[in-house]
Amino acid sequence: MRLLHLSDTHLHDPQWSTYHPEIDSAARLDAVLAATREHGPFDAIVLTGDVTDDYSVVGALAVHERLTAAYPGVPLLVVPGNHDLTESVREVFPDPSGMFRGWRVVAVATNVRDQIEGEAAATVAALDEIDPADPTPLLVLQHHPLRSRSRHEWFVLRDEDALAARLDTQIGPVVLLSGHTHQAFELVEGHVHHLGGPASYYAIEHAGEAWDFAPAGTGTGFQVIDLGADRVESVTVVEA
Repeated sequence: MRLLHLSDTHLHDPQWSTYHPEIDSAARLDAVLAATREHGPFDAIVLTGDVTDDYSVVGALAVHERLTAAYPGVPLLVVPGNHDLTESVREVFPDPSGMFRGWRVVAVATNVRDQIEGEAAATVAALDEIDPADPTPLLVLQHHPLRSRSRHEWFVLRDEDALAARLDTQIGPVVLLSGHTHQAFELVEGHVHHLGGPASYYAIEHAGEAWDFAPAGTGTGFQVIDLGADRVESVTVVEA
């Protein structure tokens, strides 16, 4: 199956004062969606958090409107990020956890209100509901990455060692999709395939504990992920 992986759209109520008024997040998302057309069709759209910039239902509805207009009827697999309220996102995008085309989707809220970094406890708890001996491939969706190019305190996941240890016990393959760093990355660690999606809003460049905004016009876009029966077959990062 083919997934369109988006992240960090950061739409908001028009009355909201953003940290980056020079960037039109809605126009950025529109430009990214326009660039996806030559890479479809897609079996699902995954959006790994920071749907909004202001915790609002208004922002989430604006994203939903654009995604459904661009791809009517395509399932939307969405999780909240640190700029979202989980309940606001879930009011607009139902929890996508469950079986989907032979993969078990585990969609988790790693966000905590007024906290930038994430918490791994919710993911560990969700995985503990699954028999580790079950070979069904897992597609784990969360905003904060377990692995990325960053070690800055804002971009890590608290209790990451507990999550890594729990994933190690899972006998079947695991694909973990995340966002948050505003930078695409890919890492295979044993039977776990980590994929971080680029933001549509703006890009960041990371190097350990250091980070900086990417030059304007670079680093934003989307990922196209092709999943086979039990593995990632291909990943294409497209800048837009």
